[in-house]
Amino acid sequence: MKFICVVLLIIGGITDSDEYEVIGPSAPVMTVSGEDVILPCSIKPNISAVNMRVQWIRLDLKDSIVHLYEDHKDINTDQLQSYRGRTQVFKEELEKGNTSLKLSRVQISDEGLYKCFIQSESWSDDVTVDLKVEGGHNNIDGGEMFYSWKSSVISFAVVLSLIAVMLIVVVVYKQRGLQTEPQRINEERDTLLLREDKTESVTSLLRKHAVNVTLDADSAHPRLIVSHDGKQVRYENKDQTEENQDEEPNNTFDNYLGVVGHEGFSSGVFYYEVQVEGMVEWYVGVARESVSRKGPVSLTPQNGYWSVAKGTFSLWACEDSYVLLSLSVKPERIGVFVDYVKSRVSFYDVESMSHIYSFTDQSFNEKIYPFVSLGYKWSKNSSPLIFCSDRSPVGDSHKNT
Repeated sequence: MKFICVVLLIIGGITDSDEYEVIGPSAPVMTVSGEDVILPCSIKPNISAVNMRVQWIRLDLKDSIVHLYEDHKDINTDQLQSYRGRTQVFKEELEKGNTSLKLSRVQISDEGLYKCFIQSESWSDDVTVDLKVEGGHNNIDGGEMFYSWKSSVISFAVVLSLIAVMLIVVVVYKQRGLQTEPQRINEERDTLLLREDKTESVTSLLRKHAVNVTLDADSAHPRLIVSHDGKQVRYENKDQTEENQDEEPNNTFDNYLGVVGHEGFSSGVFYYEVQVEGMVEWYVGVARESVSRKGPVSLTPQNGYWSVAKGTFSLWACEDSYVLLSLSVKPERIGVFVDYVKSRVSFYDVESMSHIYSFTDQSFNEKIYPFVSLGYKWSKNSSPLIFCSDRSPVGDSHKNT
């Protein structure tokens, strides 16, 4: 009997360990000497890494320690001297399984292979991240020449892109008078999707497809307060007793501080804007009607969510493997543009009229709803998230039901 119990325990341990894996970027992480860089690493599906051992090492330097987090604190007594004071993990992100490493003031000597090793009481796994530092070549003069040549090529490409955009605008406006309404809408949409760079007319094109979004208070997490007009949502740290939790409807969020819009969309294109100024953490995007709102579900396309998110130190797109985004200015108002027919969700920084990120070739298959979240279980936000209503009238290019 003891032998059977031991075997069952071993099998149970193996099953638990197979449920999780450590993931990182599929391509090398590129940066420039002197800049800060984030080496992505996370647990999939998302579980808390607060009580785990998180170790970053250099594989090409005989497994030398770059950073060690253990027993709820950083332990860097054996850290390589060249990394002292330049590394950190995001403590507030560990609860979500984000074990990425921030490396400050990157040096040419930092180029190499890094291993992210995560260990709990029941399982362990690791992933290798390849860091490339521009200018990190043996021949410094040759490296500088390469960088100068690359900058010239990029500048030339930008000029060509601007010329191409101008030609497209001229053609569209010349042909506008000869087009039927459906043709005009398709041309306008295609032109918009080509303009995912900084351009003056992006916002005006987007707002022609604006919709009036109001929040469904019945779907909100119990710690969220939705305004009477359905345009604002804020966090309130209310106690949740087990009795109160049992009374929560099945359609409310119970882990992510989420809420969805009243209106669902199943065709055409639509656009809305959300003010996130002053907020420490947020998620903005859309979600399928049938998504799971219970438990620590990952907010990814695989689970029916398409969103971008901001934490204390970073901005990322919530792909199945998180994509870290680098923006020169922190966005204060996010524009969300959805093309249901072309299965595409795009995000814009409204103030700078610049493109942030796009999910392409997606599969909606059902109604999708505007979705926002103020964090996971608790929030540092003191400001409300606001759905902007000062938009143009809604056209005929979408249907809300």
